[in-house]
Amino acid sequence: MIILLHGDNIDASRAELLRMIGVAKGKEIRQLSGRSIEPSQLVQAMESSSLFGGDTLVVIENLFGKLGRQIKKIGALSAILLNAANANDVILWEDKELTASVVKTLGGATVRTFKTPTIIFQFLDGLRPKSAATLVPLFRKVAASQPAEISYTLLVRRVRQLIQAADHVTPDGLAPWQAARLTAQARLFTMDELVSMHTKLLDMDISIKTGATPFSLAQLIEQFCVSL
Repeated sequence: MIILLHGDNIDASRAELLRMIGVAKGKEIRQLSGRSIEPSQLVQAMESSSLFGGDTLVVIENLFGKLGRQIKKIGALSAILLNAANANDVILWEDKELTASVVKTLGGATVRTFKTPTIIFQFLDGLRPKSAATLVPLFRKVAASQPAEISYTLLVRRVRQLIQAADHVTPDGLAPWQAARLTAQARLFTMDELVSMHTKLLDMDISIKTGATPFSLAQLIEQFCVSL
């Protein structure tokens, strides 16, 4: 059996991966880094017998995401997995959403896609000066369905990307249209304002971790939105 966990909601997919490993009682668990593994190593990991004579769960992280459009290599790795899928359970975890063509090479694998809710991106795209009247309601909608920690992580990443864009640096992994939208958003702020926003977010993290604030993380994010 092959199970693929992928998508841009890394926190959710990672939590599911850890849950699945946790309930795999009685199995020998082999965890592999797909970023560095060679086909021969994958064959060995899939075909070697359990040291304890029981069932084996093979967990491979980021096997395909690094390969881009190397279709031949993707097909070869998928063939190795499919050939051994009857003897071992395999969980593939990717830190991004794979293309349909890559997923297709895995045949009848169970595929679970974890997507970040659209409302979160609406919230991040809404970051602009004096936007509290629209930003706070958007964040409250996000907070109704997502942990504040996810919003905080994405908020920090967005502000860092805005700083890069304001400094004429294109963040890694963005499509041209995403880079253009980010650049337009960065122009709404001065560099000093962006650096100040980043400092506030770091101070927020420190205050939560040290117990120096009576407010919850969600409340602090609301205060951050009001301060823009």
